[in-house]
Amino acid sequence: MPSPRPPQLPPRSDRQQAILRAAEQLFAQRGFSVVTIRQIAEAADVPLALVGYYFHNKEGLFRAIFAHHGHRHHEAMRALEEARRHAGEPDGLHRVVEAFVQPLLRWRSDNASAHYARLLARELAQATPEAEPALQQHVDPLLQRFLDALQAALPKASRAELADALRFALGAVQAHLGEHRLDRVLPGQCVEPVTAQRLSGFIAGGIRAVLAPTVSSALAPALTPPRARLHERT
Repeated sequence: MPSPRPPQLPPRSDRQQAILRAAEQLFAQRGFSVVTIRQIAEAADVPLALVGYYFHNKEGLFRAIFAHHGHRHHEAMRALEEARRHAGEPDGLHRVVEAFVQPLLRWRSDNASAHYARLLARELAQATPEAEPALQQHVDPLLQRFLDALQAALPKASRAELADALRFALGAVQAHLGEHRLDRVLPGQCVEPVTAQRLSGFIAGGIRAVLAPTVSSALAPALTPPRARLHERT
């Protein structure tokens, strides 16, 4: 009696994608340092050796996840570049913020990138050393593009003020990308693009409010009548 044939493994590309999806979800839920290669292999339903064969180690797998979503970062940077061209218009700041916010929230609501959005939120909050190369390659250019667009929309603001604006914006977006208790308390209430529009308005309004005193004081000499300025110097 012939021996039974071993079960057929899925095609190579399917196995690689299964490993990436499993790792992405586990890293997002538990963090890079906690997850093991064995857990990833079990979640992907592939032999343990295949993870090392395709990705060498856990760090290589982590970098592959970010590379897999690299096209999303490029699309977001193109949107920011387009918004930067219109940054001098009356609604320039809102357009810049919206160009940053909308792509990221789309990632969160898309099944193909939802776990990646949560992973990104986790790493933005507290990056692991192993994640640093991937963040430098794929995330830092996006943040730099956003900072440059903010500079174009707020030419009177200092670099330090713009850095604060970036931190405030990033904190608000991060709260929407990651797992949040409100998702369980108010299920289904985060509806993209409505939430993206509201969040963009919230961030842009907050930036204006925080930077308004500094920007106004920088403009004060130009707004003060010449005679009054002369009187102030005497």
